[in-house]
Amino acid sequence: MSKKLKRIVDELKELESLTLQCMKCGVCQSVCPLYQKDFFEPSVARGKISLIEALYQGRIESVPGVIKYLDYCILCGRCKRFCPSSVNIDEIFVRAKGILREIDELPFYQKALLKSLIESADFLTNFQPVISVGMKLVSKSAGESGLRTVKFPIKKSVAPVSPKSFNAIFGGLNRAESEKMRVIFYPGCAISYIFVEWGEAVVGVLNHFGVSVYVPEKNRCCGIPAATMGEIDMYKKMAKLNHDWFSSIDDAEYVITACPTCGYGLFDLGVRVAGLESSKKHMDIMVFLKEILNVKLNKKTKGRSTLHIPCHYEHEYDKTLIGELSELNGEFEPLENQSCCGFGGTFSLKHSGDSKEVGAAKMDEVKSKGFEKLYSPCPGCVMQLSELALDRGVDVKVEHPVMDFYRLIKEGGA
Repeated sequence: MSKKLKRIVDELKELESLTLQCMKCGVCQSVCPLYQKDFFEPSVARGKISLIEALYQGRIESVPGVIKYLDYCILCGRCKRFCPSSVNIDEIFVRAKGILREIDELPFYQKALLKSLIESADFLTNFQPVISVGMKLVSKSAGESGLRTVKFPIKKSVAPVSPKSFNAIFGGLNRAESEKMRVIFYPGCAISYIFVEWGEAVVGVLNHFGVSVYVPEKNRCCGIPAATMGEIDMYKKMAKLNHDWFSSIDDAEYVITACPTCGYGLFDLGVRVAGLESSKKHMDIMVFLKEILNVKLNKKTKGRSTLHIPCHYEHEYDKTLIGELSELNGEFEPLENQSCCGFGGTFSLKHSGDSKEVGAAKMDEVKSKGFEKLYSPCPGCVMQLSELALDRGVDVKVEHPVMDFYRLIKEGGA
């Protein structure tokens, strides 16, 4: 064994206190979307933990082989959520991948792309108009879905990049006319650069109910893409930059997000992996509207609607969200299939076929029950479900529920 590998093995062994909590009971098999598809042990948490243990115990020496299976993970967190031993499985995988990347480094172009897109707050903002136009030139409209289909490097239908960032429009303090309180809204990359109208809706709804909203003038990624690719130092750096900005604002108690993965990356995994603590309370926008503002609507939207709950949502509030949408739409019915949609960020790019296969059954239920609208309070889930609907010929509108709240407010419905 080389000196470098021995050092890596010693670092992996520091995870032993976490890995030994896994009793190898196999409950994760029943909830892992990839195992349910493959029935292959390295696809599931128990198998991945066993590979990590085999590496630091010296029973295997193939670092690329272990990374291959750690990489084959949506990081949906369902294994952790349902684990009877409460093993921090996501933390094990992220930290192990970061250690192993010291030997099996990311390709240069992937590292360069990460640094450009994640570490540089100005890069995407400055080039956003060019990227928006360029995307139109290299893609084709996918009709009423609003998606655009690209064929390189893989065929994929994606949401178009906005010509101007949300931060460029709303950065700073957005004051409510009759201010009752102030909050911070962290939009994340998807809302900053793609779903700008969602950000507008969040600010508009909060302002309507007397909440002034701080928005960062420059978007800084939460760092989750770096964490999933094993670039842990980059992840820690981005998470800390965001926490430092939150702390710089004295007169806001809450940080509001409209992307559960950003919330997870900054306030859950960020605490455990990056060692960050925040004096601010984090809350999803839909939960904040109900739990803190106690918003009541006097109008309802029309048409049959349903809900996909994101894997990274704060599941203690699932019933709150379902009740909220029942008030929003009189024909609302949550999906029976509340499994993972299969997106997983970079997973959907590296394993596009597997990603779509995971979410296919969910879209079959939407089609069979004739739902006209599919809500999901997560930009990643909305992108995935919109593409699945397009691929499977399902006529359903997929969007964040805050959009209908905003429409009703503008119509005098609240």
